[in-house]
Amino acid sequence: MRNLGWLLLMPLQLLFGQALECTQLFNPADGATNVPITTLFEWSQVTSATGYRINAGTSSGGLDIFDGFNVGNITSYEFANQLPPEQTIYVTIIPYDDTMENLSCPEVVFTTGTRVLPSCTEIINPQDGDALVSVTANITWIRDFSATGYFMTIYEKDPAGILIWDMVDVGNGTNAQPPEFKPRTRYYVTIIPYNLAGIAPACEPITFTTGDPLPLPDCAELTSPLPNSIQVPLDTDLSWNPVPGSDGYILSVGTAPGGANIVDNLDMGLDTMYDLPNDLPLGTRIYVQIRSIEGARESEICPLTFFDTFRPTTDKLADTIPKFFTPNNDGANDLWTVEEVEDLEIQDVFVFDRYGRLLVQLGPGEGWNGTTNGRALPSGSYWYSVGVLNFPPVKGYLLLKR
Repeated sequence: MRNLGWLLLMPLQLLFGQALECTQLFNPADGATNVPITTLFEWSQVTSATGYRINAGTSSGGLDIFDGFNVGNITSYEFANQLPPEQTIYVTIIPYDDTMENLSCPEVVFTTGTRVLPSCTEIINPQDGDALVSVTANITWIRDFSATGYFMTIYEKDPAGILIWDMVDVGNGTNAQPPEFKPRTRYYVTIIPYNLAGIAPACEPITFTTGDPLPLPDCAELTSPLPNSIQVPLDTDLSWNPVPGSDGYILSVGTAPGGANIVDNLDMGLDTMYDLPNDLPLGTRIYVQIRSIEGARESEICPLTFFDTFRPTTDKLADTIPKFFTPNNDGANDLWTVEEVEDLEIQDVFVFDRYGRLLVQLGPGEGWNGTTNGRALPSGSYWYSVGVLNFPPVKGYLLLKR
């Protein structure tokens, strides 16, 4: 039997193929100090690896934090629990594939920082006990340099009253704008610093009382069409004057006072002109309301604004009705005819004698030859009445000449 002892001296990679490379933990870096106790671990990718395991402990080779924890084929991991504070941590990232894992990768060593909660800070504007504070007050406080951010809690009326803000994260600045306060109301405001170790304990609120409400924004004035205008084109656009300090406008348009059947409370932003999508109704009074907005405040009840759209008259029709005709079959003015004109709808035409007796009824565009019941009427004056939709009848007289 051949001596196989030489096989024991061969490197494993010669027996099973190319060994996996080691990955490099670059966050936290080797030798780093004051590492946050909730840090994110990140390492470089190994090309042929199908996953990674983590060994971590508080001593070299220790496994009291992680013992071969399999994170899968990712290159970052954030511990669900905090690392021990002010502690040297030893970490090894072990790449693996379907056939092997590399257990010879070096440890990375770093030291965690302290677990120190931030301190409560001081609100300096408004100050505790202030009165007549603006309803749009901006809350300002002193920075706590151990904090990474701040929570704000606001109660209305008493320290456990109506909750307005509940631990709202207002970032890491030193001021924040809450929703607009109610006028003449007491509020309790607490600023609570936080960092990776947690939130500042037992922070106390300040209290203040707001003053009178801010004046309501001015009303916007319709500039086109001008209020009380008449015969306004049906395809008109609406425009109004900008209100200084306004944050926007709400537009309503209707055919009744306060109505919104044409435009219903449309948020116009800062636009001061609106192109109506459809023509306005003919011969109608249009009511327009433009509310200006400033913060949470709207302009007070403004004067009623209206205009009247174009309404045709019967004057043009009256001018086109023939004053006479000559039914003598000479080819000129043989028929008396009432033709329709634009924007008016003729319903019927009646011709009477001087005693008011009906002689003939005609339709629009229908000619009359001066006869009734087949009998030619004599020359003379006759009366007519033209019925027009939505208008009083157009009346007058005509002359029949033979």
